[in-house]
Amino acid sequence: MTTKITRRGLLAASVAASAAAALPRIVGTSFAAGTSGDPIVIGHQCELTGWDAATGFWRNKVATGLCDWLNANGGIAGRPIKLVTVDTKSDVDAGVNQLRKLLLEDEVDFVIGSEISSIAIASNKIANENKRLYLTMSSSEATTSKDNAVPYQFRLTTNSAATAAGAAQKYVESVGPRWVTFFADIKWGQSERDWWAKGVAASGGEVDNAIALPVDAPDLLPFVMQIDRSADGIFIPVLNALQAIQLLRNSGYDQKIVLAGQSFSLFDYRELGEFGDGVFGIETAPVSLADMNSPEMADIYQALGIDGNGVDADSGKVVGSSMLLGIAQSLGFLKANVEQSGWKTKQDTAALIKHAESVPSYPKGPLFPLGDVTMRAQDHQAFMDIYLLQMQAGSLVKYGVAPKDITIYDADVDLTQG
Repeated sequence: MTTKITRRGLLAASVAASAAAALPRIVGTSFAAGTSGDPIVIGHQCELTGWDAATGFWRNKVATGLCDWLNANGGIAGRPIKLVTVDTKSDVDAGVNQLRKLLLEDEVDFVIGSEISSIAIASNKIANENKRLYLTMSSSEATTSKDNAVPYQFRLTTNSAATAAGAAQKYVESVGPRWVTFFADIKWGQSERDWWAKGVAASGGEVDNAIALPVDAPDLLPFVMQIDRSADGIFIPVLNALQAIQLLRNSGYDQKIVLAGQSFSLFDYRELGEFGDGVFGIETAPVSLADMNSPEMADIYQALGIDGNGVDADSGKVVGSSMLLGIAQSLGFLKANVEQSGWKTKQDTAALIKHAESVPSYPKGPLFPLGDVTMRAQDHQAFMDIYLLQMQAGSLVKYGVAPKDITIYDADVDLTQG
C-alpha cells in the first residue's frame, strides 16, 4: 500500500506543523482564562461504569484535563470547549442511547467515541447519519473497514491490524514460531485473533489453534486447559487478562504471554505480582517517562497529576497510557482541522472532513506527544509507532518499538471517492 503525496497535502502538513509549534506548553493544572465566543461542544461517549470502566476512568480524566488546558490556552480557534461526557455503562444499548442524547439533546458538534467495538460500530453509523464527526476509540480493525467505514468517522488511535503487523514479527523472533490464541469471543477479540494469525504467518510462524472464551463464562479453567502446552507463546485478547494470566501460571503454563493491543489499560499491571514477570504487551505509549524521551508527554503527565512512573497522584492507579494518547491525539486532530479548515458550525463539518483527508500527517507536539502521526485518507485511519512492553522485576518497561511504517496494512475502502 502506498499513500499518494500531493503538493496540497504537503502544504497542509506544513500548516499543521506551524499550528502545533505555536501551541503553548502545558505547565500545570491552574491556568488563566483565554477564550471567548460560543463554545465548541464535544461529546464524550465513555465507559464510566461496567466491565470497561478501567479504560473509561483514564479517558474521562484525560479528556476533562486536556479540555481544561485547551480552554486556558486559547481553546480551539479562540473559542472555549464544552465537554459533555455520558456513561455507556459498557453496554451497547445504553451506549447508543447516550449517543442519541449527545446528538439530539446536547447538540454536540463532535463526538469522541466509545472504546468498546460493538458500541462504536453501532454508533458511527448514527453519527454519520446525523453528519456529526465521530472520533472512535475502538481498537478493532473492523470499526474502520468495509461497511463500518463511514465518512464522518476518524480514528486517532491504533487497531488490531496495525498492532499485529507491527508486533508479530518481533515476538515470533524473540518467543518462537508456534502460537495459541486465547480470545474473548466478541468483535474485538475476534479481530485480534484474525489479525494476529495473519501477522504470525507473515513472520514465518503459525497459530496452531484459537480458543474462544465466552464473555459470560463463569469459570475460565475449562477453556484454559484446552491450550496446547507445547506452544511457544500464548496471545491473549481477553477482557479479564489479570485473571487469565494468574490462572495460566497457577495451572502450570510457563510459555511467554503476549497481551493484545492496549490491554494494559484494562487493569493495573502491579496486581499481577510475581505472575507478571516476563509478560509482554502491545501499546501506543509506554508508562514510564524514562521510556518515552518526550517533554510533551512529561507536560501532559504534570498537568494531569501523573508522576514520572505513570502513577496518578489522586487515585494511586497506573496510567492507561494508550487511552491517554488516543484522547490527546483526538483533541489534537480536532484543534488542527477546525482551525485550518475555518470550521464555524456543524454545517461546516463536511468541509472539515475534506480538509482532513488532504492532511497526510500531524507533527509531534503538545497533543501528539510521541511523534508524527500519519493519517490515511482512504479509511480515515491513523498510524503511529507501536511500543512493545514487558514486565520485568515488577515494572512495565519498553522492550522495543515497531515504527509506524511497518504497522500499515492495506485499506479495503476508499472514503475519498464517496
